[in-house]
Amino acid sequence: MIKKLTIFFLLTLFCLIGMTASDIEPGADLVLMNGPIYTADPQDRVVQGMAVQAGEIVAVGPMMQIRAWIDEETEVIDLKGAFAMPGFHDVHIHALEAGSTVGGNCWLKTKDDPYAYQKELLQCAKEAEGTEWVLAYGHDIETLFELKEDPAHVLDRWFPDTPVAVMEQSSHSVWVNSTALKVAKITGKTPNPIGGIIYKNKSGQPNGLLLEAAGEKIFNLALQPSKEAYEINRAGLDWAMQELAKNGITSIADARVYWKRGWLDVWKKAAKSDALTARVNLGMWAYSDMDDDVQISQLRSFYENNPRSLLKINQIKIYSDGTLHHTTAALKQPYQHSMKGVPKKGLYYFDEHRLKKYIQALQPLGYDFHIHAIGDQGVNSALNAIQATKQAKYPMRHRITHLELVDKSDIPRFNQLGVIADMQVAGEFTSPKNHHWMEHAIGKRAYQTFLLKDFVDSGAVVTLSSDWTVSPLSPLTGIYQAVTRSKQSISRKKALRAYTINGAYAMRQETETGSLEVGKKADIVILDQDLLSTPIHQIPKTAVLQTILEGETVFPFSEN
Repeated sequence: MIKKLTIFFLLTLFCLIGMTASDIEPGADLVLMNGPIYTADPQDRVVQGMAVQAGEIVAVGPMMQIRAWIDEETEVIDLKGAFAMPGFHDVHIHALEAGSTVGGNCWLKTKDDPYAYQKELLQCAKEAEGTEWVLAYGHDIETLFELKEDPAHVLDRWFPDTPVAVMEQSSHSVWVNSTALKVAKITGKTPNPIGGIIYKNKSGQPNGLLLEAAGEKIFNLALQPSKEAYEINRAGLDWAMQELAKNGITSIADARVYWKRGWLDVWKKAAKSDALTARVNLGMWAYSDMDDDVQISQLRSFYENNPRSLLKINQIKIYSDGTLHHTTAALKQPYQHSMKGVPKKGLYYFDEHRLKKYIQALQPLGYDFHIHAIGDQGVNSALNAIQATKQAKYPMRHRITHLELVDKSDIPRFNQLGVIADMQVAGEFTSPKNHHWMEHAIGKRAYQTFLLKDFVDSGAVVTLSSDWTVSPLSPLTGIYQAVTRSKQSISRKKALRAYTINGAYAMRQETETGSLEVGKKADIVILDQDLLSTPIHQIPKTAVLQTILEGETVFPFSEN
């Protein structure tokens, strides 16, 4: 009755001022009420209701205001105390890689004895699809160094004629057999590639271990594009999209699109067939072994930034250095103990000079750079390259990701240069209680890593992301880890903003989504617990009840 009287009053008023009934806003398509609803707006408000019309938010505020938007056709979600917030952004994720089963997606169980892999690898061979290679993931390179024979010969016994490649979970080393080396034309005369090491035996012949960029060539050969591989990758992407929706993620930046493997085609066709359940920015992979001019020309041709599409090809993923685990991250001071054959201060994929060349060539087109840098020298070089190419006419949103060991003098430069600091803290290995695992390599510097609060306090735009499948996908795990880091803990709201509006900024869509404000797209996640008040230990146990993209539910999945 109140609604009818209100409409009658408005009709009378509009007629008096010369307006017609067609000028009146109709009822909302969707209303969320009985909050709390965290908005992530500039005031960090928590409200009790929100109205959505044609995929956009038309009202956010108190219940009295929101009830006026309800009519007989409005879908009303009574939160009953459940917690609503902007959909999560994950700006460093490997969605297609996680979903693809080309090669069988065979994950080995952790073992100390490489010879014990035989049964599992033989099963991997039976399950392989989309390639003639036997592929697997999960070996430990340290145990292979301890062998009294070439690691390749272990695989040769089980696979004398079929090429085999086993990647570490971190993706930074590959174990291959002799057939794989032959197919890749890697011999005793093959030099180390930029950013990689080909391990050799006492006779100077490759022994089957390939570190960092040296292993990339192997998987490019094994994962050649084909019709069968496309179908498998497409099915894997559909699965990954469902996993994102289950976890409340409505926007991602895929951080490594291997375009030589046909992956760009998979993404574009998925978008064309409306199969995406999230907004996606693609980070086109920069191959360290390619001629720069040829690669830059190719990367230019990929750029797409259609504002009406969920899919945008507008980022470049590029490695500065390697990892601390392999002592390949570039450091200012030498490692205390380096992995066999690795330079004392680590190595570069793209040094400062090459980074500058790529940024200078591609940022005028609109590309933002997503730079992997883990060591303090790698971070410093990336910042220097960005500073050297900074131009007012190209407002940049470049970001440096990982940031495990950073010189404290470089932290203020992120804010000064407008560089986004992207960190992953969801993995247990990043927790302060576990930093001892790096002490053998970098000594007491291990306890000056993952300086999350220092970055937040510096005023830099900080994003949190998963690096899935290296770390757990759930943003709830990442939030929990971010607020339980002892002296490097941040507040709950800071963690939520790092996964929402800050992520939207990194994807250049902060005026479109990332917060719940009038005029923005209705990208929303509903959770069973209030993340701002539930006991901290309960945060990772929070369940995603519903995920909404532009006003449409993408989780739970429709039964149709």
